[in-house]
Amino acid sequence: MTGLELLTAWYERIWVKGDLSGLDEYFERDASAGGLMSDLATELEDFRALIPAVLLRLRDISFEVEDAMELGDRAWMRMTLRARRAEDMNPVSISGQVMIRTRHGKIVEAHNAFDLLSYFEQMGNLPRDTIALCLAGEELR
Repeated sequence: MTGLELLTAWYERIWVKGDLSGLDEYFERDASAGGLMSDLATELEDFRALIPAVLLRLRDISFEVEDAMELGDRAWMRMTLRARRAEDMNPVSISGQVMIRTRHGKIVEAHNAFDLLSYFEQMGNLPRDTIALCLAGEELR
């Protein structure tokens, strides 16, 4: 399985189908993922709590690969994740990219960059146009 196939299978099985039993099949035990939270590496065990928490609030998850490339043991994918909010079925869309490094057919390192600000706006956790408000000097309290 190539790195891009591995990455696609990860999103399809874990995020779209919500099958957490596959976590160990995709990640090495000592793997870490950066970029989800500032200066905090997420480890395999963290995903066991993080993914169900996110899936609880979303329905009908899908993803579209916008661009991808692979070189040696590294694969990179730019994508759009789409879903519906569980509470009212309003659409949610988040763009992002992820780069992985693989070893023996598993992910050993991942770097994520997703538009979480837009996601939290769409989920109702932040006011609309948060970036514009902050650029204009507004403080969110």
